[in-house]
Amino acid sequence: MEENKNEEQNVNTEELKRQTVDTVNQVKETIKNVDFKNDAKEATGFVSAMFKDPFENIRQIANDSTNKHFKTAILFVLLWMIVLVIDRIFGMYYAPNGFSVSFAFKQILSFIKVALGPVIGVIVLSGIIYFMNKENKKSLITNITAVVTAKIPVIIATIISLLTIIDSKVSLITTPISSLCYVISIVLTYFATKTLFGEEQNSNFLKKFVIIEAIYYAVYVIVSLLGIYMK
Repeated sequence: MEENKNEEQNVNTEELKRQTVDTVNQVKETIKNVDFKNDAKEATGFVSAMFKDPFENIRQIANDSTNKHFKTAILFVLLWMIVLVIDRIFGMYYAPNGFSVSFAFKQILSFIKVALGPVIGVIVLSGIIYFMNKENKKSLITNITAVVTAKIPVIIATIISLLTIIDSKVSLITTPISSLCYVISIVLTYFATKTLFGEEQNSNFLKKFVIIEAIYYAVYVIVSLLGIYMK
């Protein structure tokens, strides 16, 4: 029995390696073939569809073996990273004693950490779902696409928060909107994860979702010690 468990673990490890390589290759291919005009139009249509019927769209994505929306998901993550970096640039402080190599290095490092936040967050959550989903396992790419789709309200909240660059008083409006977007994102993440697992009953799945979130935030605490805050 112990041998069977070790063999199964080795198979899962090899499968994860293969899935990771496929994901990295698809990301490279996506970035290489970006067509901003057409892709922006497609992304806009995708968001419009999400507003009309978010649950049905997530259901389709979670059950889509062709992963046709993976490119759109990657573009949303890139947009998310860019917005966070812009927000960091306007929120940065300047060296009191003028420019120095040390100061420049620290600022560049802070930009990298800010940009990595959403990427690591999506990968960690998708990986946890992939490992815990034993009976209805989907590809890592499908998990990532579904997770990013559920994070779209958070991405929108991040974009809206840029308005505070113009005037800090705008936060009186943007803060409650952002809070609402985060709540919506949690609901969508729950539904996306539930669909990926193929669960029908909430009573059967709620415990699994709590465990997934607990593992995610445990990793969040560890990663935050490096100054990287997952989104």
